[in-house]
Amino acid sequence: MKRNLLRLALACALAGALMLAPVASAQFSIRFLTISTGPVGGEWYVLGGILSEILKPALPGVRVTATTGGGVANLSTVASAKSDIGTTQDQLLFEARKGMGDFADNPLTNVVGLCYLADIYMSVFLVREDMNINSLDDIAARKMPIRILTAPQGSTPSRAAERMLAEYGVTPESLKSWGGSLGYVSYADASSMIRDGHADAYCGPIMPAIIELTVSRKMKMLPVKQAVLEAMNEKHAYGIAVIPKGAYDFVKEDTPVMTESPVLIVRDDVPEDVVYAVTKAIAENAEKIQAAGATYFGFTAEIMPKLAGGPIHPGALKYYQEMGWVK
Repeated sequence: MKRNLLRLALACALAGALMLAPVASAQFSIRFLTISTGPVGGEWYVLGGILSEILKPALPGVRVTATTGGGVANLSTVASAKSDIGTTQDQLLFEARKGMGDFADNPLTNVVGLCYLADIYMSVFLVREDMNINSLDDIAARKMPIRILTAPQGSTPSRAAERMLAEYGVTPESLKSWGGSLGYVSYADASSMIRDGHADAYCGPIMPAIIELTVSRKMKMLPVKQAVLEAMNEKHAYGIAVIPKGAYDFVKEDTPVMTESPVLIVRDDVPEDVVYAVTKAIAENAEKIQAAGATYFGFTAEIMPKLAGGPIHPGALKYYQEMGWVK
């Protein structure tokens, strides 16, 4: 009798263990979560690694992976379910949902906002100090054979660089005809190529790899004239901000620049409980997000709902409402 009772107790314990065992791993209905970020050497790439580490304990049983990408490409990648979350710009989210610009033939209405991250400086133009150039107007006026590098083709920064340079009459085709070029590379490659004398200038956001370049090679920053900044604002909705003197060694005076707002996007069919957990984890680890780079030093959880490019995913909205940040 005792032996039978013992067997029954063991059987019940085993059954209970089997019932409880999958609870942690089956908490969410998905098994994989992929985050598309930016090129190697950039802050988005660093942010992707940080997000992976933040989200793994917040999503038990879900394999979280960060991959490279770009602001424009990530919208399509998320929309087509090749990834679930991505970094992009608020302005690009707006264009994608409205079917504007690159998305004129294919509006991406299933991509929505998850959280706002910061304002970043776009299309800063740095050139080797030994180059005989003091104005961006000089490039077209003198038909300079200058070798300019920007971010990988299709990325948000490369698109911004192309648009800004075009306002000065500088295009990839015109540069080629003058003996120069516009190259599309990672931030790390841009840094090493200019340092080693294989390129002359960089047009893009201020990234860790670019700051490292300015330590090993003397670079000067060429200002963007007000008329170009205003044109970029009117045509493409880029913001305008001022980099204060001394913010970086190469900023010798208060300098107006274009800005865009990096955001996290998510597909609208990603489960609400997953997006809620992601949003909560990011908000509770603001100091880790700040470590992604200088762009995010001012990041706080309270700015996360500050999205303007499209609607907020219900899972994220639920968290923001619970915190009292939105109605």
